[in-house]
Amino acid sequence: MISCPQIKRARPAARLAGVLVPLSVAAAGALLTLPAPARAEDAPKLYVHIETPGRFSYSGDPTQVSFLLKNEGATTWSNPGLDIEAGFQVFDSQGKKLEKSKVPAPLKDGQPRVLEPNAYFGKIVDLTLLFPKMGAIGTYRITWSGAGMPEQSLATRIIKKYDPDKDYQAVIETDFGKIVLEFYKDLAPFHTRNFIDLANLKFYDGLLFHRIVKGEMLFGGSPTGDERGSPGYNVAPEPNGLKVLPGVVAQVRNSQTGADESGSIFMIAATALPDLDARVTVFGRVVEGLDTVKAITNLPTVGSAPRAASRPIKDVTIKKVEIQEKQEKKAKS
Repeated sequence: MISCPQIKRARPAARLAGVLVPLSVAAAGALLTLPAPARAEDAPKLYVHIETPGRFSYSGDPTQVSFLLKNEGATTWSNPGLDIEAGFQVFDSQGKKLEKSKVPAPLKDGQPRVLEPNAYFGKIVDLTLLFPKMGAIGTYRITWSGAGMPEQSLATRIIKKYDPDKDYQAVIETDFGKIVLEFYKDLAPFHTRNFIDLANLKFYDGLLFHRIVKGEMLFGGSPTGDERGSPGYNVAPEPNGLKVLPGVVAQVRNSQTGADESGSIFMIAATALPDLDARVTVFGRVVEGLDTVKAITNLPTVGSAPRAASRPIKDVTIKKVEIQEKQEKKAKS
């Protein structure tokens, strides 16, 4: 996954499953495949931390995991040389262990021979070299352990790679019909990619269109079903001069995001909304299903003061969002 400076964390993020594990003296000895004799209380105290650089990786790209070992004790630790790669295992969503390829044993020359108190060292491991089948789209559990220590794990996702040179459509399925979107990828490149990545992560599947403004617009994409929800980050606006016309899709700014915009909540306009021009990032438009949008915005609503009634009296579920490449229409002969 390519990092992007537009992402701004909204709160302590749940993007990674980082594991910070204090190893007992005996476990540290077992980790080194050495006997673990009794030691004094001031003996080295080791911690292991593993994490992925993002919430997901693209299919075909390296799947990297960072390994960190730190001496949190009061005395120096002697390192006989760890086989870091040997400790990794990967399991697919069915719990099946992926076969590890036979690769030459890695050199350990880069590891320090001793670790002073509070010193650490680490390594970035490309798991796709160790587990070639991990390149397939899906959810995986990554574990790392040494002999005699509890297994530690984290989860990651592999999703379809976004190609900025291709044109995509998003098909939103609801009880009221489908809504088909196209994107302004050249005018809002980050917002376009963000929406498509979230859709490929199945982030939107099962969420609600949680708010409507009667006859004007609808809002969806919040995992909490209100304006507080997000994928764990906000995004910076991409001003592009596009007006909020009927069928426009834009990212939402609210009291939770400040000057930024929600990482996942979007709105679809049922009519022109000139008051919102230049206030939101327009990144797409409805090319099929505007009648569905209008039908949803005219549903009966409930609410309480001080906000006007805006929640549909019956849940409007986003059953799923599927991303597909746009097919050019063939010219009639």
